[in-house]
Amino acid sequence: MLSFPMLLALAALGCVVAAMLFDLTTFEIPDGLSIGLVGLAIAYGLATPGFDWLSHLGAVLLVFGVGLFVFSRGWMGGGDVKLLTGVAAWTALDGLPLQLTATALAGGILAIVLLATRSAVGRVHVEPERLPRLLHSDAPLPYAVAIAAGTIWWAVPAWPIG
Repeated sequence: MLSFPMLLALAALGCVVAAMLFDLTTFEIPDGLSIGLVGLAIAYGLATPGFDWLSHLGAVLLVFGVGLFVFSRGWMGGGDVKLLTGVAAWTALDGLPLQLTATALAGGILAIVLLATRSAVGRVHVEPERLPRLLHSDAPLPYAVAIAAGTIWWAVPAWPIG
């Protein structure tokens, strides 16, 4: 039987996967998923002796602060910043480098694949209205896909989460 903290961690991963699916289909991430991640992390901390509250809070503040700057420059969407902040509530400061590095690598791969696919589709001359919006040349990059990949990459060796 799964422990209560493990159920909370699985629910958090469910939020991340749901955010990815929303971003893929609507190019938006519901705020409730990011808020849910923070709430689940708090519940996890309350249920886990020795939870390093300062490290988790530090990760949240760092990611949100840098995220606000990145958002203000138009380099990342607000939903992506909020999702990364919610994930930071789980990674703490020591897990942040792995999670962010894996997210950046996944984002680069995602961008290359989407650019190549969109270019190939453009050469075939398919009517845009017949394509999923994801393949339109002007569609944004659904970065929650990369965030989910980076989070899973971090979570597998990190469990149980500290």
